[in-house]
Amino acid sequence: MGVMAYQIGMHDVAIELIGRALELAPNFADAHNNLGNALKEQGKLAEAVKCYQKAILLKPDHAQSHYNLGNARKEQGKLAEAVESYQKAILLKPDYARAHNNLGDALQEQGMLAEAGASYHRALGIDPDLAEVHYNLGCLLKGQGKLEEAAESYRKAIALKPDYADAHNNLGTLLKDQGRSEEAVTHYRQALSIKPDYAPAHNNLGGAFLAQGWLDEAIACLRQALLIKPDDAAVYSNLIFALDMTVGADTQSLQAERKRWSEVCAVAPCDFPLFSNRLDPGRRLRIGYVSADFRKHSAAAVFGLMLAKFDSSAFEVFAYSNSVKEDTNTHLFQQSVTCWKNIVDLPDDAVAELIRQDGIDILVDLSGHSAGNRLLVFARKPAPIQVTAWGYIGGTGMKAMDVFLADPVVVPLEEKQYYAEEVRYLPNVVGAFFPETFPPIEPLPAASAKGITFGSFNRLAKVSEGAFKAWAQILLAIPASRMVFKTAQLDDAVARDRVVRHFIEAGVNSNRIVLLGKTSWQDHMAAFNQIDIALDPFPHGGGVTTLEGLMMGVPVVALRWPTLGGRLSASILTTLGLTDWIAETQEQYVELAIRKAQDLTALAALRRRMRDIFTTSVVGDPQAYVRAVEREYRQLWREYVQSKGR
Repeated sequence: MGVMAYQIGMHDVAIELIGRALELAPNFADAHNNLGNALKEQGKLAEAVKCYQKAILLKPDHAQSHYNLGNARKEQGKLAEAVESYQKAILLKPDYARAHNNLGDALQEQGMLAEAGASYHRALGIDPDLAEVHYNLGCLLKGQGKLEEAAESYRKAIALKPDYADAHNNLGTLLKDQGRSEEAVTHYRQALSIKPDYAPAHNNLGGAFLAQGWLDEAIACLRQALLIKPDDAAVYSNLIFALDMTVGADTQSLQAERKRWSEVCAVAPCDFPLFSNRLDPGRRLRIGYVSADFRKHSAAAVFGLMLAKFDSSAFEVFAYSNSVKEDTNTHLFQQSVTCWKNIVDLPDDAVAELIRQDGIDILVDLSGHSAGNRLLVFARKPAPIQVTAWGYIGGTGMKAMDVFLADPVVVPLEEKQYYAEEVRYLPNVVGAFFPETFPPIEPLPAASAKGITFGSFNRLAKVSEGAFKAWAQILLAIPASRMVFKTAQLDDAVARDRVVRHFIEAGVNSNRIVLLGKTSWQDHMAAFNQIDIALDPFPHGGGVTTLEGLMMGVPVVALRWPTLGGRLSASILTTLGLTDWIAETQEQYVELAIRKAQDLTALAALRRRMRDIFTTSVVGDPQAYVRAVEREYRQLWREYVQSKGR
């Protein structure tokens, strides 16, 4: 009766009935095992473990008790002990497919990927119809970057169990990462039809919509995920990321949303430990950088110089990486910094303690509210001074974050009041880090008498209906012109059709629109040689794309937007002395693009000079930019020492 009660979810009743059975037969091994199962379902892991151990003591060859003990140990986070229990269960019952599967899970969590894969394959050799094993193998293969094999495993799991919501969700994520957003949306929706309150699928569906540029739909999905799980910091950060791209937002509302995120998600202990950092204003300082993007990523293109070009006589640099992805940029950073540590598998408390033990003086967040951030580590205040900058600028909303590094263009003086952090000004909000050599700049395409070519190489999520409308107006005003788009999302047929449709509906012939997808970095840079003038999107403008275009001799027409995300190009252009390329209204933006396109002589001359203008500016001179930032670090430290001295 107790087992029957357990099977229908009546765990309290099961515990009572099985307890009575054990009063009658204290040495009943199966009953101890079954009682452990009921207790485990209630989250009483320590009590469950004792029951399984009692069952094993009474019946050492009871494979199921060893298996169940392994499950409980795994939930306790005691992975080595879990592995030992699964191995004992398999020794007693070699064809125990589920034990092989769960052994694979425990091995995978310990990073023993080859051994985990072997366990999954052994499980499938015994029972190829176990959907859960195909799913777990898919997760393993995805983590190894074997995306096609992972997709096949997920599809096998779904074929065996069509209502497998987790498999649909993970297959969707894999497809989205491959740029197949429309297929991803189908699987996310399938997951939600099976499990309507599945918060991760709502979140992921929002991400897929955002990648396609469907901003309203993305925000609706993310808000639905937060209704289900209001304190999910990562989902809330995704919502903030999406809201930053909305047309009607202003600085005050966007910063208020960040402060709400902090109140809901970044609740930290009231009492922080005292810092033992030596209060010497002139000593060598330890700077810590936290990011998930220490690799070939747009974020690294604006913070990389801080790791590769720092003054080692005055600073030590510690890099805390929240990712397992590595490439040539990663290896460059690893060789450049004083100390490299991977924190991807460490909980927030452990990372905070690690940073304290390292004696970091100034801890710098390089992710903001973008994917992979560790803002909850900063909420624990592991360093005396905490700064957010570069990787995804916009402020965090956290009281524990002391400083936001910006410039007067992206954060005008009158808007400082809206930020939770103290806004400190640099010569420019970003600096450029390009370790690879740019291809040569070719002559102005329009000089070939084929007409002016405009272009946008930005993510489609940044392009609003208003931007598409303005670009169509520009093309209609210059009949011989065309527009080149280049972004990875354009490998997706649905995305291509959507872009072209905007222009057809405005009266622009589709043969004037050129769509290019993902290529190597070198080929991506060379593609700038096809355009005469870049058109910055709005409300969220370009950042790294603007830097890359300028290095390739391509000026950008930018609209100074009322929020930070729409001022990055204006900031860069201001520093380069190219303020005549900045418009203040959408009408001026269209007029400016048309006017600039009509003076090919000036355009060709600027193209020839642009790389020199860029590399001799504080934006494009890594040493100059790093020294400016390091002066700010030193000033922050002096102020901290002085405050403690008083």
